[in-house]
Amino acid sequence: MDDRKLEVFLKTIQTGSFSKAAAELNCTQSAVTQTMNNLEGELGIALLDRSHKGVVLTPAGEKLLPLIIEAKDSIDRIVTLAGRLSEGKESPIRIGCFSSIATSWLPHAIKTYQKDNPAAVFSIKIGTENLSDLLLSHKIDLALGDTDRLKGFRFMELMKDPYCAVYPKGVVDEKKKSISIGDFGEYPFIMAPENALKSHLIDLPKDALTVSCDDDFALLSMVSQGLGATAMPRLSIRNLPDNVSVYDLEPRSFRTLGIALPNSVDQGVKSFVKFLQKCREDGTLEGFCHA
Repeated sequence: MDDRKLEVFLKTIQTGSFSKAAAELNCTQSAVTQTMNNLEGELGIALLDRSHKGVVLTPAGEKLLPLIIEAKDSIDRIVTLAGRLSEGKESPIRIGCFSSIATSWLPHAIKTYQKDNPAAVFSIKIGTENLSDLLLSHKIDLALGDTDRLKGFRFMELMKDPYCAVYPKGVVDEKKKSISIGDFGEYPFIMAPENALKSHLIDLPKDALTVSCDDDFALLSMVSQGLGATAMPRLSIRNLPDNVSVYDLEPRSFRTLGIALPNSVDQGVKSFVKFLQKCREDGTLEGFCHA
């Protein structure tokens, strides 16, 4: 079995037909069909149900799909690493993370790690809802996010990130240190599903402006312009625009941030994960947040 057969199989599943797979793979439909027949022959089992509507996985194919994805990814990583090693380079550690992590403590963590590991190379993808998909498709080696988005993976907690109330200046007495969740009902509220408020806050306002916004600064700008108040994790509240005030929330509510990993990782990823865990244990990570 070679990686070309695995590539053809995965592309066929992705596109749903032999003809579409052939077009994307720049080969003939008969070549795709023959490759699939050969793969099924080697395995001794049918992977696809074929019909005039296209192709779908058989029950056996569904069970084997995660292993085939992992096998194809492993082969790709071997080829990539071998190529980089032949050039005297390390394989990059591919990280997927929230923008709030990428703009707060992650740069300081990477810089510190590279002092003792100068050959370490990093590739970073910013995301929120898509982090699980990136891990499942092996497009990243580890994800830095919260428990809401990274269920089902090996998860190692790094920190608790408290939610805060965010208001336009002048709406709330500036002498106040905290806001009760119940107070949100007295002013227009901006609901951003990406902040997972429903999972962490109780008694949210029934009448709220729901905004699909994966950009922390854009949400802060909406508050600054007087569209309403909102609640955001503290790490997301950096470089505040003018006309915005931040208050502690009562009762306190937190999101749990940490590292999510697939079933297998290489030594370079393990080393960086151990470094982050040590930073958490000795308090260095908390210092990165305030650097």
